[in-house]
Amino acid sequence: SSVGHIRKLTGEMNTRIAAEGIDLTLLLGMENHLDLELPQDYSNGRALAMNGSRYILVEMPFFGRPNYVESVLFDLQVRGLIPVLAHPDRIEAFQKEPDFLVDLVERGMLTQITAGSIVGHFGGRLKRFTEILLRRGLCHILASDTHLPRGPRSPQLRYCVEAAEKLVGSERARAMVVERPRAILANLDVTVEPPGPAGGESRWWRFWKSG
Repeated sequence: SSVGHIRKLTGEMNTRIAAEGIDLTLLLGMENHLDLELPQDYSNGRALAMNGSRYILVEMPFFGRPNYVESVLFDLQVRGLIPVLAHPDRIEAFQKEPDFLVDLVERGMLTQITAGSIVGHFGGRLKRFTEILLRRGLCHILASDTHLPRGPRSPQLRYCVEAAEKLVGSERARAMVVERPRAILANLDVTVEPPGPAGGESRWWRFWKSG
């Protein structure tokens, strides 16, 4: 299976990295496309959570809003998982209806935005939408969504974090790239503010460990 192949490649890469004396370890996860089979694929080992945790990265369709979206996400939650919605900044359904994203976050889901969106790598309109998501507390994790070692899809995050700091402050920006990703990989609780306008309430939510 593709998951078995990925596990093999990850093991081989970690062996090579260790042999080179590089202080780095690759951890296993995948961006899981949201379809009707996803919950069962997870149960059968054909879809993976992040580093074996209860947090699962889910990619919604870029266009349209299939009528099964909410039921599939709920099914994942029933199985004890916390969906992390990949790049909501680039998903048409959220761009058309931001309150749809608010609803999913209020149901206990997290979001992972693409760092390049903050600095305009996908255009000015998407940049402005991402800024709205940041100010409303709808961005929980900041990731490179890297495809290439260099260029706008490289794993470099520093200048994107600096742009986020100007919008939400250094503490919140750091949480998106350090504390929350670290907690997810360790399968610990993740604390986020509830969605709302910039400068809104300061109470906190906590996603408690299940089981």
